Amino acid sequence: MPSPLEIATFRFEQIAPLVDESLSAAEKRRVRQERSRHAAPWPNGRKKPIPRATLHRWLALFTQHGFAGLLPPRRKDRGRKHRETTEIVEYAIALLLERLERSLFLVGKFFEQRFAGYDLPRATLARHIKAHPAYPAIDKLRRTAAKLRGRYEAHASHECWQLDGKGPFPVRLLSGEVVRVHVLTVLDDYSRAVLAGAVATAEDERAAIRVFQKAALRFGLPGRMQFDCGSAFDGQTFRHGLAQLGVHRNAVRARNPQALGKTEAFNKSLGKRFVKELKVQEVHDLEHLQQLLDALLDVVYQQHPHRALKTTPEERLAGQISKRLVSERDLVRAFFVTQRLKSDRITGEVALQSGRFVVPEAYAGRRSSFRFDPLRPFALLVTHDGREIELQPFAIRPLPKPVVPDRTRPAGQLQMLLDHYQGRTQKNAEPAFGLPGVFAALSSLVLRRVPNGEAEAQLVLAFWNRFGPIARRPFLTACGSLQVALGNKRPRATSRRSSWSSAASARASSTGAATCAWPRAASPGASS
Repeated sequence: MPSPLEIATFRFEQIAPLVDESLSAAEKRRVRQERSRHAAPWPNGRKKPIPRATLHRWLALFTQHGFAGLLPPRRKDRGRKHRETTEIVEYAIALLLERLERSLFLVGKFFEQRFAGYDLPRATLARHIKAHPAYPAIDKLRRTAAKLRGRYEAHASHECWQLDGKGPFPVRLLSGEVVRVHVLTVLDDYSRAVLAGAVATAEDERAAIRVFQKAALRFGLPGRMQFDCGSAFDGQTFRHGLAQLGVHRNAVRARNPQALGKTEAFNKSLGKRFVKELKVQEVHDLEHLQQLLDALLDVVYQQHPHRALKTTPEERLAGQISKRLVSERDLVRAFFVTQRLKSDRITGEVALQSGRFVVPEAYAGRRSSFRFDPLRPFALLVTHDGREIELQPFAIRPLPKPVVPDRTRPAGQLQMLLDHYQGRTQKNAEPAFGLPGVFAALSSLVLRRVPNGEAEAQLVLAFWNRFGPIARRPFLTACGSLQVALGNKRPRATSRRSSWSSAASARASSTGAATCAWPRAASPGASS
């Protein structure tokens, strides 16, 4: 029997890394995992892992009382005379040899009827039985006569569905990013056919709801569901949704993978045919990965001969759907989440799990009940009298785009003053070109002074009022083209009308006008 000091020393050795401030949280988590997974020699000579709850209890005792808190507590019956238990232990050994699967609770009930005033604690009885020389024989017989498990199988399609997840496992995308994904599948217990499969970045409640809705929309509702006690399937929203749809949940013990033997076998097959093949497969994104999974399930798994069924899952299912059909609206509303929150007083915004929404003005700043879809951006506000008001998404208006002014340099006399005032000259801009520039260009074209009288001045002014202000470069280009067309030896002063009309036509072609006719009232009286 180890001394209390040896027991306290052993306990301190196990929690010593957990009280070391120099270790990070990740290193302490690794120590707890190692202690709870690998067997360690205890002071009583046994070798077994240390449960996490025990480590946390020892750590709390050391934090509160120091090393003295790790000492085993004093027995309450210390110093008392113990009753004789030889007859009781011998009778208990005989009962256990008679029927190996008898529990100590049942043995204690037998002793209460046989021995008057029997009050021996069950833990004390177990300790005395294990110390008996005949107990190794009982233990050996129990190991050799292990309890056989029964096999459950549905009698028809959609009588029972099994739901489980595979992963996480890494997938490298073409972009070089490595993502860790899970695969959740719904398996029909009768036909072993996969009714739905979904790729998810986390095995959570949202992924479980999504894959179940995917199967129910295609095949209807099952009579019952079977899955383990994982957090993804044991959540309140998922269990409440199944209850709303009338789907019974099979009771399954924790840490009992044999109850989900069909999905465990499928996950093993999925690891060989899908997970390992992804190492030599290019994957664009998660959507492409989902398409690869659907193709594998429909083409490979559903059509492979099952050894126990003597047929393929697809032929066994035979395209049958459940007799309990459900509409998409009822299926979605069954998994609605109800939450009571207070909206913003100024904007009316309320942040839910599925997004941000805006409440009506009368409910802004008040605490209200909301029902929302955990998978889609849809939410309802439930009034005090039970009415439901559909909410609109809360939109954030973007900032207005800055107005970029037009940087094209306009023509005119004032622009020349502005350039001089700013002390710079734009390289790509033309200098100012007004009516004086037109007179100068026409004078160069007709080889005389323009205007040569009041009528000619009014004619050029009318042209300017209609088409001005004029850019310098197009006008000079038009004048140059006109000069080439007239030639150098033709007299230019014999026909003013012809000269002005040609100049006007050149201006119209430079400005994009279809035609250009001079006012007859302003034209000179010369004949062509």
